[in-house]
Amino acid sequence: MESEYRYKTLYAIARELTSSLSADKVLNTIVESVTKAVNAKGCSLMLLTSDRKQLVHTISYGLSKSYLRKGPIKPSVIDEVLKGSIVAILDAAQDSRVQYKERAMSEGIASMLSIPLKPDGEIMGIMRVYTSKPYQFSPEEIDFLSSIANLGAIALGKARIHEALGESLEQYSIELSRLEEDKDRFLRFLGIAAHDLKAPLSAIQGFLWVMLRGFTGELNDKQRNMIERSSRRIDELLNLISDLLDIPRIETGQIVQEMEVISLRRVVKDCCTDLREQAKQSGIKLKVELPPALPKIRGSIPRLQQVINNLVHNAISYTPEGMVTVRVMEQENEVQIEVMDTGIGIPAEDLPQLFNDFFRASNVEMKGTGLGLSITKRIVEAHGGTIRVESPYAGSVVGSKFTVTLPKLYETERRKHS
Repeated sequence: MESEYRYKTLYAIARELTSSLSADKVLNTIVESVTKAVNAKGCSLMLLTSDRKQLVHTISYGLSKSYLRKGPIKPSVIDEVLKGSIVAILDAAQDSRVQYKERAMSEGIASMLSIPLKPDGEIMGIMRVYTSKPYQFSPEEIDFLSSIANLGAIALGKARIHEALGESLEQYSIELSRLEEDKDRFLRFLGIAAHDLKAPLSAIQGFLWVMLRGFTGELNDKQRNMIERSSRRIDELLNLISDLLDIPRIETGQIVQEMEVISLRRVVKDCCTDLREQAKQSGIKLKVELPPALPKIRGSIPRLQQVINNLVHNAISYTPEGMVTVRVMEQENEVQIEVMDTGIGIPAEDLPQLFNDFFRASNVEMKGTGLGLSITKRIVEAHGGTIRVESPYAGSVVGSKFTVTLPKLYETERRKHS
């Protein structure tokens, strides 16, 4: 057999192996190619049963159905093969290792060559080549056939992986469905619990407000101090409840129902106008860089206001002195909002966790829910956008920069609403 033909055969099998997800198709290609390549009578692949006590024909070419129905082959007959050896039988009619001699003679089989299949080092079966005349395979031919047997072993291993993966994916799908149901139940419970807590706390806060303003009588300094501290604690709880109510609203897709075609420029401008007083009281300069015009986007005005307010409020709060800059830029397919400050920055080890629920940076002393940035991230992603943070950022050795990107409104949708 010419070397060129061997290489072509190997290439054809390898190509089938890499392109096909069907193990049967690959194995059929192997037995047919082997038979034709060595001018043999036939070729078969036999696999061990699960108890590893018998071998059964799995794929074959050139053999009659009656021969294939002769029965399983006991491993003891081909013990050498199952130990990893290649076994060549020159005379099938006389060799004691042939279990069905008469059937072999009736089929017209004279010689056999058996090569082990071991995809992961463990014998799982054999590839057997049959000739109609006594034939002594050369070392080169045995090497060639061993290479093909290895490809067959790979195909069988691949089939095992796909089978196991299919079972795993099915189980994963079931578990994922259960988790989604559990998540939905939890979000509903969270929304109900937070709503039920908010009403009485708001009422208590109202009573404290009445007392602090003297409507119930004069307060001494100790009483005022205690009531003010209680009021601040209730404010913190009310903020936490509002944040907890936001999570199920966002997770259940309520933001999508609020979306409309809006002017992002107007949202940013209005937010920054409201935040200038906070910046002024903190001794911080608030700089806003807005282009004369921006493309419209699809979004929820109150939710995007929440994003801008949260980012700018944080920037002002964590900047002892200096400047907070809000910059909006139009990119090719998106609009980008940058909120930069010259504040205390964020420790490098905290950056990967910054958008996690209830996480607070290690260098922050002020109290808060730890949900602001995680909710901000949820809102941005619900708009099809992204948010990232750098600290410090390019062009500055201090402070932090948050960058929000939001997709532009599709051209067709812009025309529809123009």
